[in-house]
Amino acid sequence: MSWINDQARRLHRRGMMAAMACLLAAGPAAGAENFKVRMDFSPWGMHAAMHLAVQKGWFEKEGLNVEVEDGTGTINTLQLLAAGRVDVGQVSVGTMAVAMENGLDLKSIAGFARTGDLAVMTDAGQKVASPQDLRGKKIVCFATSPWVPFIDPFLKANGMSRGDVNLVMVSPSAMISTYASGNSDAFMSQAPFGVPMVGRARPATSLLLEDSGISFPSYGLAATPDTIEKRGPALAKFVAVQVRAWQYLYDGHLEEGVQAILARRPNANLDAEVLRGQLEAYRPFFNSPTVKDAPIGRQYDSDWAAAIHSMEQAGMIKPGRKPSDYYTNALLPD
Repeated sequence: MSWINDQARRLHRRGMMAAMACLLAAGPAAGAENFKVRMDFSPWGMHAAMHLAVQKGWFEKEGLNVEVEDGTGTINTLQLLAAGRVDVGQVSVGTMAVAMENGLDLKSIAGFARTGDLAVMTDAGQKVASPQDLRGKKIVCFATSPWVPFIDPFLKANGMSRGDVNLVMVSPSAMISTYASGNSDAFMSQAPFGVPMVGRARPATSLLLEDSGISFPSYGLAATPDTIEKRGPALAKFVAVQVRAWQYLYDGHLEEGVQAILARRPNANLDAEVLRGQLEAYRPFFNSPTVKDAPIGRQYDSDWAAAIHSMEQAGMIKPGRKPSDYYTNALLPD
């Protein structure tokens, strides 16, 4: 009987140890708050802060369990976000503002690339110095590009119309290859994304939409007002981690961001040089257009007022909108 009792005690101890081992293995993730994050597109340079924060365990240390999904375009991410299928979207917040006109209930909770990045990229060898030099050029774009509503205002601002250029719409996947192969003179995209993409095949220079007096904010984080209200404290931790990650990257650690993307998306056939180039190219776009030395992530009425004016002029939003309709700084660290 004593032998049986000893066996029972040993089995009980083993069971307790196994249970403790499972709890220890779960680590900080046990009881963590889950966040599903949807990116704008397939992996590229602007995804560095998100992947780096996951890889380094920065979210986990804040009690957050973050799942990062690749996207198929900003519009699709915004739709999934508004439908409650994901919790946070990394998107063009300018495109988010337009989506709100179509009934999506969203708000920007952090602005990273606050200076407009939309541009016309042209072959560097053509020495295109101004928009007027685009006369007669073949320019490719795609139908769902954030560029589309701005094409006519851009041309008008520079004394031209569509009849002055040869504008061709192609599929999103064909735009870069059409330009790189020499089948167009120029393409419309985000400059810090596009210029590094074509650097080896056909180096390009860019004409920024912003330089024609048309403002359109770029990448940031968005969520629904419902998520902001119900999960504010956890969402504030999430935003703080991302602000810290971008500060870390631009404080001399870009290579760690490149390697984090490559490590977490090993089957995406990514080019480290392109990722590095995109991160470097985005650095000046993190500046606020109207506020000097603005902290990363913070948004301003003055920036959004200029964007609202441009979007109204382009017919993208109805008159009467105010900056606070589109963003909040309430979740940002002090």
